[in-house]
Amino acid sequence: MSACSPRVKTCQTCATAKIRCLRSAGSAICDRCLRLNKPCYFRPSRLRQPWAKKESRLESLEKKVEELLGQSQDNQNSSHSPPNDSTRDVFDKGLITLDEAAALLDSYLQFMMPHFPYVVLPSRATVSELREHKPFLFLAILSVAATENRELQRALDDEAKAALAERTVLAYIPPSLETIQGILVMLAWSQHQVQQQYGPRNFSTLLYLAIGLLVELELDRPIELRRQYHRLNVHETTAAVPPIGTPRAEQRAVLGCSLLSSCFAIITQKKCTFPWSSYLEAFAVELAQSSEYASDQCLIHLIQLQHIFEQIDSVSADPTSLDTSSIARVGGIDPFQHTFRTFQRQLQDLSSKLSPQLTLDNFLLVSQLHTVNMYFCQVSLFDKQSTAHLSPGFRMEILCHGLDAAKRSYKSLSGLPLGTERYMSYTMWLQTGFNLILSCKLAAMAVSDEPLRRSEPRLQSLYDQLGMDRVLNGLVTRQRANQQAKGTYSTGFDYPGWLQWIHEWFNRQCNGVTTRGKNAGTTDLPGTAVPEHLGTTEVYNPGLELPATTSDPSILPWPPFPEMFAVDNPLYGWMDLGILPI
Repeated sequence: MSACSPRVKTCQTCATAKIRCLRSAGSAICDRCLRLNKPCYFRPSRLRQPWAKKESRLESLEKKVEELLGQSQDNQNSSHSPPNDSTRDVFDKGLITLDEAAALLDSYLQFMMPHFPYVVLPSRATVSELREHKPFLFLAILSVAATENRELQRALDDEAKAALAERTVLAYIPPSLETIQGILVMLAWSQHQVQQQYGPRNFSTLLYLAIGLLVELELDRPIELRRQYHRLNVHETTAAVPPIGTPRAEQRAVLGCSLLSSCFAIITQKKCTFPWSSYLEAFAVELAQSSEYASDQCLIHLIQLQHIFEQIDSVSADPTSLDTSSIARVGGIDPFQHTFRTFQRQLQDLSSKLSPQLTLDNFLLVSQLHTVNMYFCQVSLFDKQSTAHLSPGFRMEILCHGLDAAKRSYKSLSGLPLGTERYMSYTMWLQTGFNLILSCKLAAMAVSDEPLRRSEPRLQSLYDQLGMDRVLNGLVTRQRANQQAKGTYSTGFDYPGWLQWIHEWFNRQCNGVTTRGKNAGTTDLPGTAVPEHLGTTEVYNPGLELPATTSDPSILPWPPFPEMFAVDNPLYGWMDLGILPI
């Protein structure tokens, strides 16, 4: 073999037979081929590539891997990025002009925001700032403020829902406080959504979504108690030093979610998924002590009322607490009676702490105070299967408490400027609707309880002072005046028609009581006669037809409670008066 042409050490014959090839020293033929007399051929060996060329090939492979990884990363980013069309906002799409948006923003800041102090913006906030830094919150504000233009409101509402889907369901944008604030604004005025038939159908869905985002971001806990590192992390980590104090905007958003959840759940009889906690009250105290806005001062009172509200509701949920016949008296006092007076003292103590200026300027606080005062009457007199176990004196005490609370509730409502209802939040609509229904029930009970009425002049006095017939007639007149002043409906629902329907129902109930009283030889209760213009009116059922005063076929009736119009009785369900001796 030539030295310049190196050859392999195994001949071709042994390689084919896969046998070890051995050669004696100085022999050109291997021992096996010599013994078998076969041709022995050693092929030339392949030359090794120089090191520089091998290194170049390695670099090319690494470059190829980097390119593949880069393409994978680009594909991943593109799958989690919104479509190009989402970069165009409502201004780019020509849905609204900057001047129109500025007018809507001013309306929100001046008239709507005071009724919902959980998403607060500075009075100097501008369209350009919100559009750049908080686009989703700004879109939500525009969608709830455009109540006078239904087409614009429908378009903005669709845009807000699409943007919300990109931030939550599609996960194009990570969860943030701004997303929660935008959802809260959409929830707060959800009664203005024009595409629903019987109230905000997606209220619970949006509420649970906001609460889920709060939990995901750990905003429901003080910042010093939030997770600083993952428990399942196998690598050694150093916990970061948490910042001092929870941001105020986060605290307001958490309080807003809790109060919306609590009020909505109790009135509509659903499960409260975000109840009161000591953390929430600590947030409210901190906001009150270092208030950034004037509305921060009322949050502590709202959260304390919420706590009492939930405690009263727990009494209603406990069947043994309402069964006074099976509860032994302690010290001669009925435990249920003791519970009622305990809550009554708590509400009186809380009311005494409220400054007149605070209650004068904050109808949200006043509305919740009246609602909690009246709710225990609902629990005591109507959530029980029978009121026969209550002593006449205690029954009269609860009834008078409710009539007095109803009177104060409508006194504060009638003192509001005309058109304020248009800016109220959905929870305030729920509360005023609940108070209206319960006031009708209490007034009807006062009319029907003849023995109690005869023995207690105070009951007759409170009934006359409330004047439920005048209240209902005044509310109908007020709502129609709002329509005439605006030239259109402020919501997509015929609220005046619903009020008129309740008015007619109430007068028929009272008329039935006084008619039976005449047949029994008793005298009429003053103020219970049915007016002529209502006594001959057909029953208005919003679920079937619109009232004669409605000219727009797109107007839909607005019941504040689920399944309100399932039957002819407007107080269907837990609002039913069927258990009363009427």
